[in-house]
Amino acid sequence: MNTAYLYIMGSNSGVGKSTVCLGILAQLLVYGYSPQQLAYIKPTTQCTEQQAVARFCAEQGIVFMDRGGLLFKKGFTRDFIDGLTPSSDELLATIVQNIMTIGKGKTIVLIDGIGSPSVGSVVGVANTDIAALLPCRIIFVGKSGIGAAIDDTVLNVSLIQSKHQQNIGLIYNKIPPSELAVIQHYVSKRIVELLPNTTPLGFIAHHDLPDLSSKKIAAWFGGYVNLTHWFTNANQQTGF
Repeated sequence: MNTAYLYIMGSNSGVGKSTVCLGILAQLLVYGYSPQQLAYIKPTTQCTEQQAVARFCAEQGIVFMDRGGLLFKKGFTRDFIDGLTPSSDELLATIVQNIMTIGKGKTIVLIDGIGSPSVGSVVGVANTDIAALLPCRIIFVGKSGIGAAIDDTVLNVSLIQSKHQQNIGLIYNKIPPSELAVIQHYVSKRIVELLPNTTPLGFIAHHDLPDLSSKKIAAWFGGYVNLTHWFTNANQQTGF
């Protein structure tokens, strides 16, 4: 069985990558995947508090690793530069091994990135470095807005594509509800002109999540994001 790996990257910390992971997992359950077919991992993190996606995995019986990987503690960069930590190659090997281990026997593994695509570059374990070593597809979570959101997407997705050439899905999150229609219209129209090798998947309004019921989360997420066509295309390549 080929395991499909889906890497969620984003504009910056706090843009809602973990929320998107939560929505995708809930949709996959509603699509008919069993919890035993799925896995979630956050291979590098700065956060020590458990997030909603990890609680959801625990409640649903989905295997997950949210805080057991590489933790960027205060002073880690200085220690790395001083040669007091494992090398970049060693760090990368451990991260990839963690991902492959949690993915053993699974159908789909969601990889929750840290910060922007380049976070971790200083120690050689940026999201793009990790993704380049995996047979994965990528979704980029962009911020709200029009001009700034497009500029930011072009910058970050161009970096991703420089190391990981493939079609990249785009989701824009935390959009004020009153601006949702306008932002969706203009961003969708312009971004495919600037980045033709991308697929806009959805625009999510900024409001509180429903409870951790998979059906309620899937209905909420599916009201903004359409992954069916993208998953169908992915199935031809990676087993989604």
